[in-house]
Amino acid sequence: MTARTRGRREVLGILGATALAGFVPEVRAQGASAPLTLGIQNTSWGVVGMVAEGEQTFKKHGANVKVLLFDTGKTTRDAMIAGRVDIGVLGATPFIIGAAKGEMLGIGMSMYAGRTNALVVAKGSGIKTVADLKGRKVASQLGSATDYVFENKIMPKYGLQKGDVQIVNTQFQNQVSALVSKSVDAFAGVEPFPSVAEVDGIGTVLLDYSQFDMVPVILAANRPVLEHKHEAAVAFFRGWLDAVDIMKKDPSRAAKIVWDHFKSQGYEVKEEVIERMISKLEIDPNYSPKLTAYLTEQSQILAKQHKIASVPDWNKLLDKSVMKAAEKA
Repeated sequence: MTARTRGRREVLGILGATALAGFVPEVRAQGASAPLTLGIQNTSWGVVGMVAEGEQTFKKHGANVKVLLFDTGKTTRDAMIAGRVDIGVLGATPFIIGAAKGEMLGIGMSMYAGRTNALVVAKGSGIKTVADLKGRKVASQLGSATDYVFENKIMPKYGLQKGDVQIVNTQFQNQVSALVSKSVDAFAGVEPFPSVAEVDGIGTVLLDYSQFDMVPVILAANRPVLEHKHEAAVAFFRGWLDAVDIMKKDPSRAAKIVWDHFKSQGYEVKEEVIERMISKLEIDPNYSPKLTAYLTEQSQILAKQHKIASVPDWNKLLDKSVMKAAEKA
Protein backbone atom coordinates (compact mmCIF):
# COMPACT_ATOMS: atom_id res chain seq x y z
CA MET A 1 0.00 0.00 0.00
CA THR A 2 1.57 3.32 -1.03
CA ALA A 3 0.54 6.95 -1.07
CA ARG A 4 1.48 9.81 -3.33
CA THR A 5 2.46 12.12 -0.52
CA ARG A 6 2.32 10.03 2.64
CA GLY A 7 4.63 7.57 4.33
CA ARG A 8 3.53 4.05 5.19
CA ARG A 9 2.63 4.83 8.80
CA GLU A 10 0.45 7.83 7.89
CA VAL A 11 -1.23 5.97 5.05
CA LEU A 12 -2.18 3.05 7.23
CA GLY A 13 -3.44 5.49 9.82
CA ILE A 14 -5.80 7.03 7.30
CA LEU A 15 -7.48 3.69 6.68
CA GLY A 16 -8.99 3.73 10.14
CA ALA A 17 -9.54 7.41 10.64
CA THR A 18 -12.70 8.01 12.61
CA ALA A 19 -15.12 10.58 11.25
CA LEU A 20 -17.27 11.47 14.20
CA ALA A 21 -19.64 14.23 13.20
CA GLY A 22 -21.65 15.99 15.86
CA PHE A 23 -24.90 14.86 14.29
CA VAL A 24 -27.91 14.14 16.49
CA PRO A 25 -30.73 12.45 14.57
CA GLU A 26 -34.16 14.06 14.60
CA VAL A 27 -36.27 11.07 15.58
CA ARG A 28 -39.55 12.83 14.80
CA ALA A 29 -38.78 12.99 11.07
CA GLN A 30 -41.05 10.81 8.95
CA GLY A 31 -40.97 9.29 5.49
CA ALA A 32 -38.40 7.51 3.36
CA SER A 33 -36.27 10.65 3.08
CA ALA A 34 -35.86 11.17 6.84
CA PRO A 35 -32.11 11.62 7.43
CA LEU A 36 -30.11 8.62 8.62
CA THR A 37 -26.45 8.24 9.48
CA LEU A 38 -24.67 4.97 8.70
CA GLY A 39 -21.45 4.08 10.49
CA ILE A 40 -19.16 1.62 8.72
CA GLN A 41 -15.67 0.37 9.41
CA ASN A 42 -13.04 1.52 6.93
CA THR A 43 -12.00 -2.09 6.42
CA SER A 44 -13.39 -5.13 4.61
CA TRP A 45 -16.33 -5.10 7.02
CA GLY A 46 -17.53 -1.80 5.56
CA VAL A 47 -17.42 -2.69 1.85
CA VAL A 48 -21.19 -3.07 1.38
CA GLY A 49 -21.62 0.47 2.64
CA MET A 50 -18.77 1.65 0.39
CA VAL A 51 -20.44 0.09 -2.65
CA ALA A 52 -23.84 1.51 -1.69
CA GLU A 53 -22.39 4.99 -1.35
CA GLY A 54 -20.28 4.71 -4.51
CA GLU A 55 -23.24 3.55 -6.61
CA GLN A 56 -25.74 5.82 -4.82
CA THR A 57 -28.07 2.89 -4.20
CA PHE A 58 -29.53 4.55 -1.08
CA LYS A 59 -30.48 7.64 -3.09
CA LYS A 60 -32.02 5.41 -5.75
CA HIS A 61 -34.65 4.30 -3.22
CA GLY A 62 -35.27 7.75 -1.79
CA ALA A 63 -33.15 7.24 1.34
CA ASN A 64 -31.19 10.18 2.74
CA VAL A 65 -28.12 8.46 4.18
CA LYS A 66 -24.91 10.05 5.41
CA VAL A 67 -22.02 7.57 5.68
CA LEU A 68 -19.41 7.99 8.42
CA LEU A 69 -16.16 6.01 8.60
CA PHE A 70 -14.83 4.42 11.80
CA ASP A 71 -11.78 2.39 12.73
CA THR A 72 -13.66 -0.40 14.55
CA GLY A 73 -17.10 -1.67 15.50
CA LYS A 74 -16.43 -0.56 19.06
CA THR A 75 -16.10 3.10 18.09
CA THR A 76 -19.09 2.75 15.77
CA ARG A 77 -21.15 1.32 18.63
CA ASP A 78 -20.07 4.11 20.97
CA ALA A 79 -21.17 6.67 18.36
CA MET A 80 -24.54 4.91 18.13
CA ILE A 81 -25.00 4.98 21.89
CA ALA A 82 -24.09 8.68 21.84
CA GLY A 83 -26.77 9.29 19.19
CA ARG A 84 -24.36 10.33 16.43
CA VAL A 85 -25.07 7.24 14.30
CA ASP A 86 -28.45 5.65 13.54
CA ILE A 87 -27.35 2.42 11.87
CA GLY A 88 -23.97 0.75 12.26
CA VAL A 89 -21.98 -2.24 11.05
CA LEU A 90 -20.81 -4.12 14.16
CA GLY A 91 -18.99 -7.31 15.05
CA ALA A 92 -20.58 -9.62 17.60
CA THR A 93 -18.82 -8.36 20.74
CA PRO A 94 -19.57 -4.64 20.27
CA PHE A 95 -23.11 -5.50 19.17
CA ILE A 96 -23.84 -7.67 22.20
CA ILE A 97 -22.54 -5.04 24.61
CA GLY A 98 -24.42 -2.30 22.78
CA ALA A 99 -27.67 -4.29 22.77
CA ALA A 100 -27.29 -5.19 26.44
CA LYS A 101 -26.52 -1.64 27.56
CA GLY A 102 -28.43 0.51 25.09
CA GLU A 103 -31.43 0.82 22.83
CA MET A 104 -29.89 -1.20 20.00
CA LEU A 105 -31.07 -4.16 17.92
CA GLY A 106 -30.24 -5.96 14.68
CA ILE A 107 -32.05 -5.27 11.41
CA GLY A 108 -30.02 -7.62 9.22
CA MET A 109 -26.52 -8.78 8.42
CA SER A 110 -23.57 -7.35 6.57
CA MET A 111 -21.56 -10.55 6.22
CA TYR A 112 -20.02 -13.57 7.90
CA ALA A 113 -16.38 -12.64 8.08
CA GLY A 114 -14.35 -15.59 9.33
CA ARG A 115 -11.99 -15.48 6.34
CA THR A 116 -11.42 -11.72 6.65
CA ASN A 117 -9.88 -12.04 10.11
CA ALA A 118 -6.39 -13.47 10.29
CA LEU A 119 -3.37 -13.97 12.47
CA VAL A 120 -0.34 -12.56 10.66
CA VAL A 121 3.28 -13.19 11.68
CA ALA A 122 6.36 -11.25 10.67
CA LYS A 123 8.44 -12.77 7.92
CA GLY A 124 11.56 -14.33 9.34
CA SER A 125 10.06 -14.53 12.84
CA GLY A 126 10.35 -18.31 12.97
CA ILE A 127 6.72 -18.56 14.13
CA LYS A 128 5.18 -21.64 12.49
CA THR A 129 2.15 -22.23 14.71
CA VAL A 130 0.03 -20.33 17.22
CA ALA A 131 1.79 -22.19 20.05
CA ASP A 132 5.03 -20.46 19.00
CA LEU A 133 3.51 -17.13 20.09
CA LYS A 134 4.23 -17.95 23.73
CA GLY A 135 6.32 -15.14 25.15
CA ARG A 136 5.86 -13.05 21.99
CA LYS A 137 4.15 -9.69 21.38
CA VAL A 138 0.92 -9.69 19.37
CA ALA A 139 -0.85 -6.53 18.20
CA SER A 140 -4.61 -6.79 18.71
CA GLN A 141 -7.36 -4.19 19.04
CA LEU A 142 -8.87 -4.67 22.47
CA GLY A 143 -12.67 -4.59 22.67
CA SER A 144 -13.09 -5.82 19.10
CA ALA A 145 -14.68 -9.08 17.98
CA THR A 146 -11.37 -9.89 16.28
CA ASP A 147 -9.49 -9.72 19.58
CA TYR A 148 -12.20 -11.62 21.43
CA VAL A 149 -11.93 -14.63 19.12
CA PHE A 150 -8.13 -14.58 19.20
CA GLU A 151 -7.88 -14.52 22.99
CA ASN A 152 -10.84 -16.73 23.86
CA LYS A 153 -10.96 -19.27 21.04
CA ILE A 154 -7.71 -19.44 19.09
CA MET A 155 -5.18 -19.17 21.92
CA PRO A 156 -6.82 -21.88 24.10
CA LYS A 157 -7.02 -24.19 21.08
CA TYR A 158 -3.23 -24.15 20.95
CA GLY A 159 -2.67 -24.48 24.68
CA LEU A 160 -2.06 -20.81 25.39
CA GLN A 161 -3.51 -19.01 28.38
CA LYS A 162 -3.93 -15.30 28.88
CA GLY A 163 -0.56 -14.07 30.02
CA ASP A 164 1.35 -16.47 27.81
CA VAL A 165 1.18 -13.88 25.02
CA GLN A 166 1.84 -10.17 25.46
CA ILE A 167 -1.13 -8.41 23.86
CA VAL A 168 -0.28 -4.95 22.57
CA ASN A 169 -3.45 -2.88 22.12
CA THR A 170 -3.10 -1.62 18.55
CA GLN A 171 -5.69 -0.22 16.17
CA PHE A 172 -6.15 -2.31 13.04
CA GLN A 173 -4.79 0.37 10.73
CA ASN A 174 -1.54 0.58 12.73
CA GLN A 175 -0.83 -3.15 12.95
CA VAL A 176 1.20 -3.44 9.74
CA SER A 177 3.35 -0.50 10.86
CA ALA A 178 3.89 -2.23 14.20
CA LEU A 179 5.05 -5.34 12.35
CA VAL A 180 7.40 -3.29 10.15
CA SER A 181 8.94 -1.52 13.16
CA LYS A 182 9.37 -4.92 14.88
CA SER A 183 7.55 -3.65 17.97
CA VAL A 184 5.37 -6.79 17.68
CA ASP A 185 5.95 -10.29 16.31
CA ALA A 186 2.43 -10.79 14.94
CA PHE A 187 -0.98 -9.20 14.71
CA ALA A 188 -4.61 -10.31 14.91
CA GLY A 189 -6.21 -8.21 12.21
CA VAL A 190 -8.97 -7.73 9.69
CA GLU A 191 -8.78 -7.24 5.92
CA PRO A 192 -7.32 -5.43 4.08
CA PHE A 193 -4.40 -5.40 6.52
CA PRO A 194 -3.49 -9.13 6.36
CA SER A 195 -3.43 -8.86 2.55
CA VAL A 196 -1.37 -5.65 2.74
CA ALA A 197 1.21 -7.50 4.86
CA GLU A 198 1.37 -10.43 2.44
CA VAL A 199 1.39 -8.45 -0.81
CA ASP A 200 4.08 -6.10 0.50
CA GLY A 201 6.17 -9.03 1.72
CA ILE A 202 6.01 -7.92 5.34
CA GLY A 203 4.19 -10.84 6.94
CA THR A 204 2.63 -14.24 6.42
CA VAL A 205 -0.94 -15.26 7.27
CA LEU A 206 -0.62 -18.04 9.81
CA LEU A 207 -4.36 -18.80 9.81
CA ASP A 208 -7.72 -17.15 9.32
CA TYR A 209 -10.64 -17.31 11.75
CA SER A 210 -13.05 -19.36 9.63
CA GLN A 211 -12.27 -22.64 11.40
CA PHE A 212 -12.81 -21.10 14.84
CA ASP A 213 -15.77 -18.73 14.55
CA MET A 214 -18.52 -17.66 12.13
CA VAL A 215 -17.60 -14.01 12.86
CA PRO A 216 -21.02 -12.45 12.17
CA VAL A 217 -21.00 -8.78 11.19
CA ILE A 218 -24.37 -7.33 12.14
CA LEU A 219 -26.28 -4.39 10.71
CA ALA A 220 -27.50 -2.76 13.93
CA ALA A 221 -29.91 0.13 14.49
CA ASN A 222 -30.88 2.29 17.42
CA ARG A 223 -34.43 1.47 18.52
CA PRO A 224 -35.78 5.02 17.83
CA VAL A 225 -34.94 4.47 14.14
CA LEU A 226 -37.45 1.61 13.95
CA GLU A 227 -40.01 3.45 16.05
CA HIS A 228 -39.86 6.84 14.32
CA LYS A 229 -38.05 6.30 11.01
CA HIS A 230 -39.23 2.88 9.91
CA GLU A 231 -40.00 3.96 6.35
CA ALA A 232 -36.56 5.54 6.06
CA ALA A 233 -34.98 2.36 7.43
CA VAL A 234 -36.82 0.31 4.79
CA ALA A 235 -35.60 2.65 2.02
CA PHE A 236 -32.10 2.35 3.45
CA PHE A 237 -32.29 -1.44 3.45
CA ARG A 238 -33.47 -1.51 -0.17
CA GLY A 239 -30.34 0.43 -1.09
CA TRP A 240 -28.28 -1.94 1.04
CA LEU A 241 -29.73 -4.96 -0.81
CA ASP A 242 -28.85 -3.36 -4.15
CA ALA A 243 -25.23 -3.06 -2.98
CA VAL A 244 -25.28 -6.69 -1.83
CA ASP A 245 -26.51 -7.65 -5.29
CA ILE A 246 -23.57 -5.86 -6.90
CA MET A 247 -21.13 -7.59 -4.52
CA LYS A 248 -22.49 -11.01 -5.40
CA LYS A 249 -23.11 -10.67 -9.12
CA ASP A 250 -20.25 -8.41 -10.15
CA PRO A 251 -17.33 -8.69 -7.69
CA SER A 252 -14.91 -7.04 -10.12
CA ARG A 253 -17.18 -3.99 -10.25
CA ALA A 254 -17.42 -4.00 -6.46
CA ALA A 255 -13.62 -4.21 -6.19
CA LYS A 256 -13.26 -1.18 -8.46
CA ILE A 257 -15.70 0.81 -6.30
CA VAL A 258 -13.84 -0.11 -3.12
CA TRP A 259 -10.52 0.67 -4.77
CA ASP A 260 -11.85 4.10 -5.78
CA HIS A 261 -13.11 4.60 -2.22
CA PHE A 262 -9.62 4.21 -0.80
CA LYS A 263 -7.94 6.27 -3.53
CA SER A 264 -10.42 9.11 -3.00
CA GLN A 265 -8.95 9.54 0.48
CA GLY A 266 -5.53 10.40 -0.94
CA TYR A 267 -3.69 7.09 -1.07
CA GLU A 268 -3.45 4.08 -3.35
CA VAL A 269 -4.11 0.47 -2.51
CA LYS A 270 -2.55 -2.18 -4.68
CA GLU A 271 -5.15 -3.84 -6.86
CA GLU A 272 -4.06 -7.27 -5.66
CA VAL A 273 -4.88 -6.33 -2.07
CA ILE A 274 -8.46 -5.37 -2.97
CA GLU A 275 -8.95 -8.49 -5.07
CA ARG A 276 -7.76 -10.72 -2.22
CA MET A 277 -9.99 -8.90 0.24
CA ILE A 278 -13.11 -9.16 -1.92
CA SER A 279 -12.51 -12.90 -2.50
CA LYS A 280 -12.68 -13.54 1.25
CA LEU A 281 -16.08 -11.93 1.85
CA GLU A 282 -19.21 -13.98 2.56
CA ILE A 283 -21.83 -11.30 1.94
CA ASP A 284 -25.26 -12.29 3.25
CA PRO A 285 -27.97 -9.92 4.58
CA ASN A 286 -29.90 -12.78 6.22
CA TYR A 287 -29.67 -14.05 9.77
CA SER A 288 -28.06 -17.48 9.90
CA PRO A 289 -30.18 -20.17 11.63
CA LYS A 290 -27.22 -20.52 14.00
CA LEU A 291 -26.98 -16.83 14.87
CA THR A 292 -29.32 -16.76 17.89
CA ALA A 293 -27.52 -19.65 19.56
CA TYR A 294 -24.17 -18.06 18.74
CA LEU A 295 -25.10 -14.69 20.24
CA THR A 296 -26.56 -16.38 23.32
CA GLU A 297 -23.34 -18.33 23.89
CA GLN A 298 -21.17 -15.25 23.44
CA SER A 299 -23.47 -13.24 25.73
CA GLN A 300 -23.15 -15.85 28.48
CA ILE A 301 -19.38 -15.56 28.31
CA LEU A 302 -19.49 -11.76 28.42
CA ALA A 303 -21.92 -11.91 31.37
CA LYS A 304 -19.50 -14.17 33.28
CA GLN A 305 -16.76 -11.65 32.55
CA HIS A 306 -19.06 -8.93 33.99
CA LYS A 307 -19.00 -7.00 30.70
CA ILE A 308 -22.81 -7.14 30.51
CA ALA A 309 -25.34 -7.47 33.33
CA SER A 310 -27.46 -10.21 31.75
CA VAL A 311 -27.97 -12.21 28.57
CA PRO A 312 -30.24 -10.35 26.10
CA ASP A 313 -33.24 -12.09 24.54
CA TRP A 314 -32.03 -12.42 20.97
CA ASN A 315 -35.39 -13.63 19.74
CA LYS A 316 -36.60 -10.08 20.40
CA LEU A 317 -33.48 -8.20 19.35
CA LEU A 318 -32.98 -9.58 15.85
CA ASP A 319 -35.65 -7.59 14.04
CA LYS A 320 -36.89 -8.82 10.65
CA SER A 321 -39.53 -6.18 9.89
CA VAL A 322 -37.22 -3.85 7.96
CA MET A 323 -35.76 -6.64 5.85
CA LYS A 324 -39.18 -8.13 5.05
CA ALA A 325 -40.60 -4.74 4.05
CA ALA A 326 -37.56 -4.01 1.87
CA GLU A 327 -37.80 -7.34 0.09
CA LYS A 328 -41.44 -6.65 -0.89
CA ALA A 329 -40.43 -3.77 -3.15
